[in-house]
Amino acid sequence: MKKVLLILGSLAILGVLLFKQIGVSVGSLIIEVPEDPNPTKTTVVYQCDTETDKEQISVTYLNADTISLVDFTWKGQRVIGANVITASGVKFAGAQYIWWIKKDDAILYNLIDDPTEENPIRCEKIQDIR
Repeated sequence: MKKVLLILGSLAILGVLLFKQIGVSVGSLIIEVPEDPNPTKTTVVYQCDTETDKEQISVTYLNADTISLVDFTWKGQRVIGANVITASGVKFAGAQYIWWIKKDDAILYNLIDDPTEENPIRCEKIQDIR
């Protein structure tokens, strides 16, 4: 039997894309993951410098075998990103955002506002919440 990683929340766009023809509304997304190793969930709080102010962001990392996801809210928009290949650190892509962690620091890019990734939003880890 497989374990289930449950990501709760309003995923209206996904619901429209996947269930438009059958009229099902989506309130959660279930992803089956391997039993071994057990899935892990870690939440970390970062302080991000937007140049005009500093914002705290709570980021949840969900890991199960080869599946790695990140879940956070930025400027009122929920972002769920999947791990992508990078030369260093750990990089996630979701919606128009790139979330890139290296040690205790993270960088957030908004590819709509900054398509060339020249103006990163730098974030520093301030607390682990397990």
